[in-house]
Amino acid sequence: MSFERGDGLDVATELIEDAPCGIAVTDPDGRLRYVNKTLTQWLGLPPGGDPSRATFASLLTGPGRIFYDTHMAPMMRLQGFVREISCTLDVQDGPPLPVMLSGVARRDAQGVCTRFDYTVFDARERRAYEEALRRAKREAGELAAIVSSSPNAILRVDSGGCVRSWNNGAVRLLGRSAEQALGRPVAEAIQLLDRPDWFMREARALQDEAEISFEARHASARDFEVTLAPIGERGLPGASEDWSVILRDVTRRKQAERRLQVIFDEMRHRMKNTLGVVAGIARQTLPRPSAEQLVSRLQALSSAHDALIRPDDDIGSEPVVEIGALLAFSCKAAGGPARFVIQGPRVRLSARQATSMSMALHELVTNALKYGALSSEQGQVRVDYTLDGSGETGPFRLRWREVGGPPVTPPTRQGFGSKMIGLVLQAELGAEVRSEFAPEGFRFEVAFTAG
Repeated sequence: MSFERGDGLDVATELIEDAPCGIAVTDPDGRLRYVNKTLTQWLGLPPGGDPSRATFASLLTGPGRIFYDTHMAPMMRLQGFVREISCTLDVQDGPPLPVMLSGVARRDAQGVCTRFDYTVFDARERRAYEEALRRAKREAGELAAIVSSSPNAILRVDSGGCVRSWNNGAVRLLGRSAEQALGRPVAEAIQLLDRPDWFMREARALQDEAEISFEARHASARDFEVTLAPIGERGLPGASEDWSVILRDVTRRKQAERRLQVIFDEMRHRMKNTLGVVAGIARQTLPRPSAEQLVSRLQALSSAHDALIRPDDDIGSEPVVEIGALLAFSCKAAGGPARFVIQGPRVRLSARQATSMSMALHELVTNALKYGALSSEQGQVRVDYTLDGSGETGPFRLRWREVGGPPVTPPTRQGFGSKMIGLVLQAELGAEVRSEFAPEGFRFEVAFTAG
C-alpha cells in the first residue's frame, strides 16, 4: 500500500502528534521548537504552550534541571546523544511524572549542531516495578540476616530429603559446617534417636497441614523441637517442592520438665499416703458407720485426683478432666454399664470443677446404692448431659435419673450427703442445683459453665 504525498504527510504528522511517547525538539541552546500533543497533555500545558516554559529544562523538576545543565546538554554537544536518562517532568497542577528520555543531536553538513531531538517515555510502571524490586531486595536482605543470626537451626531441604541450605545456627547447634551438610540426606546430617528416617516419615504425614512439629532427642543428647513446613503451594505446576526445617534447642526446658515430673510423682505419692493415713485414723477414732462414710468420701477425693493427674499431661499446663473419666468411676462403683447408663458428648472440666463433681457423684452413687434405685436388682441410674456451643467447654447441664428402684418418699430431713452436694456445687462452682424425690425415682440436675 502506498500513500499520496499529501496523505503521507498527514499520516506522519498524526503519528508524531499522537505517538505513545513524548517528542520534543530544541535548538542547540535548549529552547523549545516543537512539543507533540502527547507530551503537552502529560505536562498539562495549554495547546499553544506556556511562554514561561520555553526551554527543555523548564519541563523538568528542580533536580532534573540541574542534571540537564551539568550533564545532558554537554553530553548532547560532545557525544551527540543521551540514552535512557531517568528524570521527572514538572506537571502543571499535578504530581510529578517519572519518565525515561533519550536524545540525539542533529548536525548539518559542516558538523555543526542544528537541533536536539528528544523522545520521552512514561516510566511510572517501571518506577513502581523498580521500587517493588528494591523493597523485595531489602526485605530479602533482612530475612537473610535474621536467618543467618538466628540461634535456631534453619534449613532448606529438597523434595528428596537432601539439605540445600544450612544456616549459622545449624552450625552452632549441630557442630557440622555447611560444607559437611549440603547435599546430604537431612536424616543423616541430623540424627534423631529412635527416628532414623524422620524427615520422610513426617513429610508424608504432613499432607495438607500447614506445618508439623514434634520433639525429639538428638544423638548429641540435646532435645530439639523440630518444625517442618512446605515452601510454596504443594502440587502446583512450577511451585517449589522444598521444605523448611527448623530446630529449636529445648534441652533446658525438657530437663526442667523431667525434674518437675519427679517432684510431681513424689507429691502424688505423698498425697495418697496422706489420705491413707487419714482413713486409718478415722477407722480407729470414729464409730464404724461414720468412719466408713468418711473413708468412702476420701476414696472419691482420691479418684478425682487420679483423674486430674495423668502421665501424659504437660507439666505446667492447667489440669483438665473429661467428664467421662469421673462418670467411669461412678459406673464402676454402681455395678457396671448395665446399671449405670451414660449418654453425652466430650466435656472438659477444670481441676476445681472435677474435684467438686467427683464428690457430688460419689454421694449420689452412695445414696442410690443404700436407698435408691441401685438398692434393688432391677434398679438403674441414667445419666445424660449436654453442652451448648462448639468445642468441649461451655454451658453444661447434667441430669441424674433413677428408675426401677423401690418407691421414693421425700425424706423428713436433709442428710449430710445432700447438704454437701448443694454446698460443694453451689458454693464452689456457682452451679444451679435441683433435686426431686419423684415416686418413680430420685432425680437430680446440675448446670454450670464447664472448662
